[in-house]
This record gives sequence, structure tokens and C-alpha cells, in this order.
Amino acid sequence: MLRRVLHAANAIILGNVITRAGGLILVPLFLKYWSATLYGEYLALFAAAGYLSSLDIGMQGAAVNRLTQAYARQDLDEYQAVQHTALTFFIILAATVTVLVACLAWLLPIPKWIGLRLTPPAIATQVIILLAAWVMWSMPVQVATATHQTMGKLARTQWIRNAQQVIVVVLTSFAVIAGAGMRTIAFLQLLTVGLLALFMIMELRSQYPALTPGITGAKLSLLKELMHPSFLFALIMVGNLVAFEGSILLVSAAMGGLAVAMLSISKSLVDVIRLGLYSISLAFCPDFARMEALGELEKLRRIHRLLVAGTAAITLALVASFWYEGPEFISMWTRGRITPDAMLLRLFLVLMAFQTSWAASSTVARASNKHNAQAIGYFFAAVIGIAFVAALLPRLGTWAVPVGLTLGEAICCYHFVIKSTCRMINEPYAPFAVRFWFGFVAVATAVLAVGWIVHMIHAPMLIRWILMGCLTMVVAAACGWVAWLMPEDRLLLLPKLRAQLSISDIKTWQRLNP
Repeated sequence: MLRRVLHAANAIILGNVITRAGGLILVPLFLKYWSATLYGEYLALFAAAGYLSSLDIGMQGAAVNRLTQAYARQDLDEYQAVQHTALTFFIILAATVTVLVACLAWLLPIPKWIGLRLTPPAIATQVIILLAAWVMWSMPVQVATATHQTMGKLARTQWIRNAQQVIVVVLTSFAVIAGAGMRTIAFLQLLTVGLLALFMIMELRSQYPALTPGITGAKLSLLKELMHPSFLFALIMVGNLVAFEGSILLVSAAMGGLAVAMLSISKSLVDVIRLGLYSISLAFCPDFARMEALGELEKLRRIHRLLVAGTAAITLALVASFWYEGPEFISMWTRGRITPDAMLLRLFLVLMAFQTSWAASSTVARASNKHNAQAIGYFFAAVIGIAFVAALLPRLGTWAVPVGLTLGEAICCYHFVIKSTCRMINEPYAPFAVRFWFGFVAVATAVLAVGWIVHMIHAPMLIRWILMGCLTMVVAAACGWVAWLMPEDRLLLLPKLRAQLSISDIKTWQRLNP
């Protein structure tokens, strides 16, 4: 399982890297061959179509979890019924929305509403229709590509999606260099979805004919069952919008664009770290769904403890590193154009440190479609948090955002979400909570102390950053080993760690003695 998780986490993280690298490659190309205004108008059309992705309403996550559990039980009848039901839902949704958008785009002056000036209305209308079709038809195709994930091969699913991203970047780059316009670029987005669908159908028919996508086995009763966990996933997305988009709007209205820029830069840096940590938790989802479906609660309890402890240790090590070196990193990143607010960054790091702990614990429930506590708790945390932000903004300025959101999550998530997970896996909550939070304080104190010592060393910036990252990670791992893991957890891990060290020693000896 550890091998599967590491491969999956590696694929997910690389997928995020590909997405950002694609932007770094494409932006200069667009600006070289298109005018900045024309490129901005294409981004506006792209963003307008992107809002349609919210119509998923969490159905994909709910369906994939249910499929994973059905495959774990080898209940292929249920698997086929759930798969066909989800595909039928998304196909009907995609066809309906595509036709509706096409009609509205031709009848209404949408390009004028968006504020386009260089792009002719006829071309803008066609681009809107193509991009809307791309967003909507990606949904059923994503269900098909998740087939490998439902079999416990999340890495395979992610690599297929990574390949699609690379193809999009390559095709778009050649098209822009060749002088293609908006319509061609938008059509290439839709073309890759069609190619991916064709590839998945051919692959599944040849290798897993029983799991080949279809629509003949769809059931309305199953759709109703999927709507409840789907709604909960949607509630989490709404909570994100309320918390972060709402806070940006409040800061913009009260303090102006410069404050928003400062807020966004600090938040973006923390979001990159949070995304990497989320990738680790996401990699566990197929195994958690399988264990819950098979009633393997002892394994669930053990892996839950290890996941929460490991995630918290990595998080606190990163928090300590950026606590001291983050402001200097922001100055280098923005080339000195924005003076970093060290306290704002540190408050966002505190928010992330607490958030990743309860979020990691909730992975078990999310993977099993039993995430009521997380969805409802996080939604109300966002609402309460944004109220705190509004109240504290006049006194604290931008600091009110991380402070308010932290208070909201403290009220609604830290206790209730972790307790819900413990109840689900029959883990005694009180001992678990006491051990975790006391350990949290101990590990945080240790890594911050080590980080301060390293920060005081007079050394070149890059060397100090490397030393900071390595030492805080080692200290977090050592303290977490003592504070968080139970004796049976250590007995489980020690043989595996020794085996890995032995393999590493052998490989090192082979490199030195060819």
C-alpha cells in the first residue's frame, strides 16, 4: 500500500507541476504571437466557461468512491450500475448545458457583456460554445479515466490525466506558433477530451471488458443515493468560495488593490504547500475506500494514525522553515516589488498547520462518502470565519483574514471532524485527541526552536534554506515518532524502515563499486 500511495502522490504532485509549467510556457508564447489585449480577452472567455465546472456538484467524487468500494467487494453488478448511472447523469448534463449555452451565446450579446473589444462577436460566440463543450464533456470522460483509480491504481489514472495536460500544452504551443486564433485553440481543448475518451474505451475494452463504460445499466434509485454525498462535496466547494473569495472581496472593498495583492501573494505561497500536502492525503483515498468497504477497521485505525501524524510532522517542518525564511523568499519571488508582511504570512502558516491536521483525518470519511461532519463543519466554519474577518478587518487589516478563518475552523472543525472520523473507525476519541494535540504542541515547539537556530546562522541564502528544510524535517519526524505513534505503530514501521535503509545501503555500495 505504501508503494501505491507514494506512486500516486508522486503522479499527483507532478500533475500540479505540469499545470504550472504549462502556464510558464504558454504565457510568453501567447504574448509573443498575440497582443496582450487579445490574450486577455481569451482568458476572460476561458474564465467564463470555467464557471460551468461547478455543475459537477460533487457527483464525480461520490461516484468514484462508491465504485472503489464496489470493486473492493468484487460486486461487479453494483460497479456497472453505479458507473452507468454516473455516466448517464454527466452525458445528459453535458448535452443539455452545451445546447443551452449555444442557444444563449447566439441569442444574447455575451461578448459585449464580458467587455470584448478586439475579438469579433461571431468568433467570441464560437469560442464560448467550444470552451463550454470542453468543460462539460470533460466530466463524463473524467469518470471513465477514474476506472483505474477504482481498482486501486490511482497513479495510473493520474498519469493518463498528466499525459492529457502535456498534449494540450504541446498542441497549443504549436498552434500559437503557427498563427492559430482563438477558435483553433479552443477546439484543441475539446479535441484532447475526445482523444482521451477514445483511448479509455479502447484500453478498457481490451484489458477490463467487465468495466467498460456504458449507460445501459443506469438506475434512477442509484442516482438518488449518490446525490447525498455529492451535495456534501458541493458544500465543501461552496465553503472554499465563501472563505477565500469572500475574504478577498472584503479586503478589496475596505483596503484596495495593494492590500489584495499582498494578501494573495502570502496566500498563494501557503496554498502551494497545502496542495502538496493534500496530494499525499488524496493518494490514500482508494485504499481507505477499500478498507472501509471490507470492514478492515484495525487497518483503518492504524493507517489513520500514521497519516495524521505524518501529515502533521511534514506540515510543521514546512511551517517552521517558512516562518523564518518565508519573507525573504517572497522578496526574491517578487523581485523586491512587494514588501512582504511577515506576520500575515505567519498567520496563514498557523491556519494551514491546524487545517491540514483535521483535513487529513477527514480523508477516511471523504473516501467512503461519509463526510457529513467535514462538509457541514467546514461550511459553517467558512461562514463564521468570514464574519470574524469582517468584524476584525477595521482593527487588524489583512491579518484579519487568517485570524478569522482560523477561529471559524477552531469552532467547527478541530473537534467535530476528528471525533467523527474516530467514531467511524472505532478509535477511542479522547486518548487520540489528547495524544495528538499535546504532541502537536511539542513538535511545533521543537521545530520552531531548531528553525530559529538555523535562521541565526550566517550562511549563503540557498545553503541556509537547505539546512533549514532538512533539520526541521528530521526533528519533526523524530519528535512525531515519540509523541504521536503508539508502540504497535512503531513495531509495524521499524522493519520496513530497516529494509529500506538496507536497500539504500546496497545501492550506494553498488554505485561506489561498479
